[in-house]
Amino acid sequence: MWAPILMDALGSAQILARSPLGEVVAAAGGATVPRWAMLVGGAMMGRLASGPDEPVTKTTGGVLVLGEDHALVARYRAPWRAIERIGRSACNQCSFCTELCPRFLLGHPIEPHRAMRALGFGLDKEPNIVGTLYCCECNLCSLFSCPEALDPKSVCVHDKATVRASGLKWAGDPASVRPHPLFEERRIPMRRLILRLGLKGFRNEGPLLDAELHPSRVVLPLKQHAGAPSLPVVRPGERVQVGDLVARRAEGSLGAPVHASIAGRVASTDDGVVIEA
Repeated sequence: MWAPILMDALGSAQILARSPLGEVVAAAGGATVPRWAMLVGGAMMGRLASGPDEPVTKTTGGVLVLGEDHALVARYRAPWRAIERIGRSACNQCSFCTELCPRFLLGHPIEPHRAMRALGFGLDKEPNIVGTLYCCECNLCSLFSCPEALDPKSVCVHDKATVRASGLKWAGDPASVRPHPLFEERRIPMRRLILRLGLKGFRNEGPLLDAELHPSRVVLPLKQHAGAPSLPVVRPGERVQVGDLVARRAEGSLGAPVHASIAGRVASTDDGVVIEA
């Protein structure tokens, strides 16, 4: 169920760059269940891939292949309406999400249980959620701390957007930010975390495979990073070689150029630059 993927190769091997995720999974041995999903970015801070045709990009940091019935897949697929409704009705303000929050323990002014309280009492546009700006979205509160399997992380992410839109800022004294006195005593045991995530049955290491991939088609998204999308400099039908510039940074904006990862013909530039070998 968990295919070993070469993360070193994803970061450095040009031949893997922008290959469809499905081809990468197949090269690693493929899934061992008929119905599966991919978590891109890890079990704690990842996201569900849109499908096997989603391309690898320079920000791809890991791929976990899990069965459709795995609890993590269900958690990541939960819609905001369900998260909000269950959070409003079930949170008992035990504060475990705050007491084990790494950012709170470092002294930052974030208290996830306050975000849950604001959710329950319709106060999600009030200044008491400004601390959610300091949420690093590690997901520990949702996937480990909460005894009721609620989702404080998603509530904090939702509130961060509200805080930014309203222009609210934390007005405290930076000199008051100090680590919690029990910072060292509240570390999470890795074995317990793996058990809680439902990953105990998987091998916790992957073999390194020395293999070359030759994808027949790659998609080069024009936005793979912070900043503005790049602008195509090639047209459909043109032939390109490995390393050729296919999209440039927009003038006067933050961005990065995009280069061809395989030799072939440009098939499309509508939704990213598509190259067919």
